[in-house]
Amino acid sequence: MINIKINNKEHSVEEGQTILEVCRNLDIEIPHFCYHPGLSIAGNCRMCLVEVKGMPKLMTACSTVMQDGMEVLTDSDLVKEARKGVLEFILLDHPVDCPICDKSGECNLQDYNFDYGISERRSIFPKERHKVEKVSEKIYKNDNRCVLCTRCIRFLDEVTETHEFTTVERGSHTHITCVDPEGLDKNPFASNISDLCPVGALGLNEFRFRKRVWLTDHVRAVCQGCEAGCNLTVDLHTRHTALDPNTGPVVRFTSADNYSMQRFFICDEGRYSYKNYNGTENRLLHPELDGNDVGVQDAKAFIKEALDSKSAGVIVLSPLVSIEENYAAVLLAEEMGYDLYRPSPFRKDLPTPALFIEKVKAPNYKMMKLMEIPKVTDMESTDYDVVLVLNSIGSIRDNSLVKILSLLKRAKYSITFEVERTEFSENSRLALPAPMFLEEDGCYINAGKRIQHSNGGLGYPEAVRSLWEWIYPRRFKSPEDLLRQFSKEKLGVELNYEKIGEEGVEL
Repeated sequence: MINIKINNKEHSVEEGQTILEVCRNLDIEIPHFCYHPGLSIAGNCRMCLVEVKGMPKLMTACSTVMQDGMEVLTDSDLVKEARKGVLEFILLDHPVDCPICDKSGECNLQDYNFDYGISERRSIFPKERHKVEKVSEKIYKNDNRCVLCTRCIRFLDEVTETHEFTTVERGSHTHITCVDPEGLDKNPFASNISDLCPVGALGLNEFRFRKRVWLTDHVRAVCQGCEAGCNLTVDLHTRHTALDPNTGPVVRFTSADNYSMQRFFICDEGRYSYKNYNGTENRLLHPELDGNDVGVQDAKAFIKEALDSKSAGVIVLSPLVSIEENYAAVLLAEEMGYDLYRPSPFRKDLPTPALFIEKVKAPNYKMMKLMEIPKVTDMESTDYDVVLVLNSIGSIRDNSLVKILSLLKRAKYSITFEVERTEFSENSRLALPAPMFLEEDGCYINAGKRIQHSNGGLGYPEAVRSLWEWIYPRRFKSPEDLLRQFSKEKLGVELNYEKIGEEGVEL
């Protein structure tokens, strides 16, 4: 540890960090464009200039490493004047078209201009203009708004190593160009450059002119695409206007930083999977008994009849649903003496580059492995009178699908708990409507054995219930109660949502 001073306040911090990293950890804002924790340090935007006592000039906070005894001023008059000057140069050719820019409301340049900018333009020369360009099927580019932070170039050079972007020309005419549009379309991580862009120079074609970000609610969630457990920021369609397209409750997925995993990006497959949660055609919204819609009480009566029969039973867990939902089923199996099995998750060949993408396309597969739940394909007998199958949006392997269908068709009391109608609910006597992952809080264990909390920002549809609400309505008051009990009894640690936090806990 070293002792330093920031804005005349003493702090003890870990050695080897830059001024910007230290200030970020201390919640001291230093404006910046080019710095990103997942990329190399460029130091070319000059917005992060700070005053370091003993230095003859202002220093870039992103590249200056903290030393013992260093004294830093981040908000002195000299620093503010420097930031104002940097912004004036950045805005020389910028159109300042915030009212029609899709980045408006989440744009760093917009925020900094309010804090440090000037009200009048002093340059007498006309602004340079470029046409908006659709550089690929995913991405559009507006050079008029570019601040040349080079985040996009560094991402494609250093992270994906595919090199689709570069700078051309010199001086004030410098701009970014795409040298490989086809490669950008094939790049499984290309859309991250839209998140990385601190201004409105790069954006997604499908999000353009679609929704104002201040008319959405944001929740942090865990991607359901594979067992990598990437973190998402989910924009929800909760504040409607007359001009909104009728596309469903989810506007988009963007990446959310996780410093504990040193992961700051998401794959395009996960990013565009938000569309899976906007479909309503096959959604189960009411319990269905023998093919007919029934009320909640009728569904509970059938469940009670099945449990009271004391018949042999089996529960098939799902790597596609949360710990809390699975654990409610585990408790039921333990109390009733039912057998427990799991399906084999769908696997998919990895793209190039793969980075952190996992072959297993299930967010909670590691829970099944840690609990040593046997595969349903290893089941010797299918003679069960009571069968409960958990399922969610996603896929399992065909051999598991066939086995589960055989169980459901043979059982006297066949019950499916799932989000959308599938072959499972079509072959069950009772289909229970389950919440999708954005409608309830839940936890998942990723491939690296990190347990993470995913927030549910949408409310339940009318007759939708969590599994614990169907079978244990009085025993538990929230999904967090199940998480506490599961972590204590099955993992040997005491966890709750607060302890897990935003970045999770490694088991």
